[in-house]
Amino acid sequence: MSIAFVYGSFHKQNCVRDVKIIHEHLPKDLGLAATDPVEGNAFDFDSLKDVKVLVVCTSSKLGFPPPNMLSFAHHLLTAAKTNPGCLSHLRHVVCGSGQVMYKKTYMNMPRYMDQLLEACGSRRFYQRGEFGEPHAALNTDKCDPTEWSSGMYKALADTLAADGAGTSWSATPWDALWEKKPSPLHNNVTQWDAEQLGEQIKKAKQSAPKPSLFAKL
Repeated sequence: MSIAFVYGSFHKQNCVRDVKIIHEHLPKDLGLAATDPVEGNAFDFDSLKDVKVLVVCTSSKLGFPPPNMLSFAHHLLTAAKTNPGCLSHLRHVVCGSGQVMYKKTYMNMPRYMDQLLEACGSRRFYQRGEFGEPHAALNTDKCDPTEWSSGMYKALADTLAADGAGTSWSATPWDALWEKKPSPLHNNVTQWDAEQLGEQIKKAKQSAPKPSLFAKL
């Protein structure tokens, strides 16, 4: 079984730092073959056919993907809209950071990526990590990458053990991190469509990636 780490980051590169922390905390006794963290644009989306666990760490750029996450976001949105359920073999977690000065779109990418993965059929096995924000499972007002990694890998181990025992496990609800306390700013998510994402790709002077094997166009 393999686990992949994908990140999107810009400006202060917080998610580059955070995904490295999460990767370094991967327990060896889980028996997972891990790739090094890869920025979204460099990630081979087709490789998800062989991946069992996906960890996504991303920030937002005014509510949209950072420039180095645009290709991954394009593939994921296309898969979710044209072929829902196509990643049903996958389990995932999402984490990320945001700048409070951008209140309207705060934490939008982690939240929307999490929704799109669910729409693709992937099962969320742990509460999303919004770093610096409340997190119910950790019983903290300020979630951080190290603490989140510990809780996340324990939850992953539990689902792997359930698989080995042939027992079922339920996906974690999208909003479960707010069971004890909401975000001090808001719990909203702003969804964008393919046309809006395409405009962001053009602004970044990039080209839309060729369709992945998960797209049904």
